[in-house]
Amino acid sequence: MPALQPLQASDLPEQCGCSFGEKKGVPLIFWSWENDKQNAVIREPGGLRKLTLRSEKYFPAQHEPPRPGDRMTLQLAQGNWSIQTVSEVTASCSAKAKSCKGTDYRSHLILQWAGRQRTEMRGWGRCGC
Repeated sequence: MPALQPLQASDLPEQCGCSFGEKKGVPLIFWSWENDKQNAVIREPGGLRKLTLRSEKYFPAQHEPPRPGDRMTLQLAQGNWSIQTVSEVTASCSAKAKSCKGTDYRSHLILQWAGRQRTEMRGWGRCGC
């Protein structure tokens, strides 16, 4: 399986979205829901690759603000890549918070390439604008 490389600051669009990675603060995946595009981006040895959202689920049903313990799963795919994120809220902002922006997650990332090679990693997630 080609190794995912850390996304660079220039790879991250300036829009609302979620970053996921293994090492805290080093994003490997960025997913944006803005403009109904529902796309994600990863960096592989050949450069950037866009992935399309195939499935998005929330347990319990999605609400604002999310509460610790709420879960979110995303299924992203394109070409030979399939990535699933399974994330649990660890911290979020109250609806009245003015200086707090975003939601933090503990994430399990499942990467599959060419339908056969699979890697799992524990990591982090952060969603916000």
